[in-house]
Amino acid sequence: MSRRGVRVTDPSRWVFNRLAEPYRQRPGYPPPLVSRLLALAGGSGARVADLGAGTGQLALPLAALGAEVFAVEPARAMLDVLTAEGAPRVTAVHAAAEETGLPDGAFELVVLADALQWVDPERGGREAARLLAPTGVLAVVTPRLADTPFLAALSARIAAANFKARPAPPPVGLLFSVAGLGAPVSERFEAEEELTPSRLDAVLRSLSYVGPALGETALAALLADGRALADAHGGAVWRRELALAWARRGG
Repeated sequence: MSRRGVRVTDPSRWVFNRLAEPYRQRPGYPPPLVSRLLALAGGSGARVADLGAGTGQLALPLAALGAEVFAVEPARAMLDVLTAEGAPRVTAVHAAAEETGLPDGAFELVVLADALQWVDPERGGREAARLLAPTGVLAVVTPRLADTPFLAALSARIAAANFKARPAPPPVGLLFSVAGLGAPVSERFEAEEELTPSRLDAVLRSLSYVGPALGETALAALLADGRALADAHGGAVWRRELALAWARRGG
């Protein structure tokens, strides 16, 4: 069951089942961040629990570097996209982050990447603590759009369409506290990618406060405005700042 009381056995209530195809077109995580997470886990062969794995934006590159990744995701349609990639070192787990069903103490790294806002931090923190190996690392990746002229204008347009489009920061500190870990170390990474018009549409549709939240007419208008803003600013450059917070058990 999720933070919002929805069971994984009730797919009609998992909004991300409707977002799987556009979600897979989101920009991935930058290689330096993926490499850093693998290093924290201990390198190739490490066992990783990726909670809220989506369509595999983090699970797949971690596996490509040699990790054994258990991709935990409550939206079955997301897992279907992930498994279609055929990654040999990724095990799909249809479960919520708060109740994974995975074995105790089996993972060198438990990571939530752009997922904590959907997780009950207390139940999720207890589950992460249960999954961690004796010297395992809990990590949280929180992305935010950079303050560029294009993205600022686009964010303002989205906020005008949906006042809920500026959510509160995820409860990172509470998660680590409940997991019994000390204050996390903070690191920063950056990523930038220019999106084609059709991919910009897909990325916007993938946002929970855009695609499923707006009516057909409002969504079409926002997508058209997004393209116009990209043209006015020299392209749809999707620049993100990624905050990595991590702490090691016994560290």
